[in-house]
Amino acid sequence: MKIMITTLTAAVAVLISSAPAQAAAKNPVAALKAQLVAGHGVRFTDTSAFVGSINKDPLVVRTGKVRFGKKGLTGWDITGKFPSPLYDGHNTTPERTIAIGDVAWVTGGDLSEELPKGKTWFKTYSKMNLTTMSSWFGQVVSPAEPATLAALVKNGKLSGSTYRGKITFSQLFKISPWFSSSIPMRSDTEATITYALKVDGKGLPSRLTTSWQATDFLDISWWEGKAVTTDTRYTGWGSKVSIKSPPANQVTTELKD
Repeated sequence: MKIMITTLTAAVAVLISSAPAQAAAKNPVAALKAQLVAGHGVRFTDTSAFVGSINKDPLVVRTGKVRFGKKGLTGWDITGKFPSPLYDGHNTTPERTIAIGDVAWVTGGDLSEELPKGKTWFKTYSKMNLTTMSSWFGQVVSPAEPATLAALVKNGKLSGSTYRGKITFSQLFKISPWFSSSIPMRSDTEATITYALKVDGKGLPSRLTTSWQATDFLDISWWEGKAVTTDTRYTGWGSKVSIKSPPANQVTTELKD
């Protein structure tokens, strides 16, 4: 009897100790693909900092939601705010981008000063939908894209429920519309992003932190040695997401001369 109890105790201990590893081992890509239901999506918030700057305030704070189709992202609505005094000299009204398929609408920020009277939105191609100042320093990696998530999992080393690794700008450019829309111009295509991706009990992304050198985007002398770090939280996986275009009478496709 004593031997039996000892054996059972040891077996229970093994099961308990292995449970977290089993939970973390769930396939994140399969979990994400199960979420690709038309009209549903996920919400996120991210906060970016300019590490190495004398200013310690967040550089950009963004909130947004993305909508899925059967194959991936079909639209998003993102608002970026600028709490940092590093933006002195720029129009710091919040920027907002709405994208549906191949079309996008942008408002706020420096763009506000370029719009004709009576118009508040600029219509453009979706390829350029995130090229606002807040997007340059927002989260440039999207684990809501199946191909991107697969690359993060493959390149990362799993510890508990977190994948840690590195991925290059050029790798992301080949697989991620989100990345190529965020920073289509960059001074170093081989630049590296260091990341930590945490998944929840279902295997879905819950938190992503990234870091990359600021001069990899633009080679500006006072950016030397500084890094852009972004902390993004994902919530509401599978919830219904509605994304609508702005009123037509507020939209223009032309800017002031």
